[in-house]
Amino acid sequence: MTSLCRISHPFCSCRSVMDRISQLPEHLLLRILSLLPSTKDVVDTMVLSKRWQFLWTLVPRLVYDGIHQNTTKETFSKFVDRSLLLHEAPVLDYLQFRLGWKSSDVDNIGVWARAVSRHSGNILSSISPVRVLYLRLSSLEDAYPSSGCIFHRLVDFKLCRCERQWLDLLMCVLRDSPKLRTLKLVQQYGYQADDPNPCWSEPSLVPECLLSSLETLECESYEGTKKEKEVVEYILRNGRCLRKVTISSRSTDSNKKIKELALSFRSSPICQVVFN
Repeated sequence: MTSLCRISHPFCSCRSVMDRISQLPEHLLLRILSLLPSTKDVVDTMVLSKRWQFLWTLVPRLVYDGIHQNTTKETFSKFVDRSLLLHEAPVLDYLQFRLGWKSSDVDNIGVWARAVSRHSGNILSSISPVRVLYLRLSSLEDAYPSSGCIFHRLVDFKLCRCERQWLDLLMCVLRDSPKLRTLKLVQQYGYQADDPNPCWSEPSLVPECLLSSLETLECESYEGTKKEKEVVEYILRNGRCLRKVTISSRSTDSNKKIKELALSFRSSPICQVVFN
């Protein structure tokens, strides 16, 4: 009898803790769910009890991870389709798609866009309500229609430079994000996009965020390519509100190219350029 009690005690204790957590106000439970690593982890909580069954549909943070989860393109797409269809949060604060080599060629980004924005008619209001956004997309056409969209709440944007159209996507988001404050350009170590068009043309109009809101630029794994150098210099030259620009590199071969940026013209008199 004693041994049975010892075996059952941890379960009873865990159940008691879960019961107490379930009694918390809904806004606190949603905050707890928002701390989980991915939307799949959030959805999995629906089996805990009746209280949790539909709670996941109100979480204002969506993270679809096709990199770290052992999943196929079809499984990943089906999960995103079904969860977006059931998602009912009135406000979406954060949306992230982590597309790995198994999921990077998904062909229904536009469908997901419409699902997120099903209460409005604009395909790209899909992600316009978010404040924080991280993108790595293999095809610009599938995700960003020519009509554009205004990301009226976006303040923090992170973009992976691993795909050949990364600069086109960057300029689209800069153009359409008037309140953007933080921009982070990252790159997967050891991965260099095969880009047949290393040159780019500056836009005829400077994005509003560069003139009135952008304060921080981070460029990780800087290799000193022509595109990288031109885009950093462009932002330095037009970023009137820049406070800090951080350039980092894993390669010693890039040190000379990094130091060349120190001589670039800066529109902001208080901009500090830091090299790591």
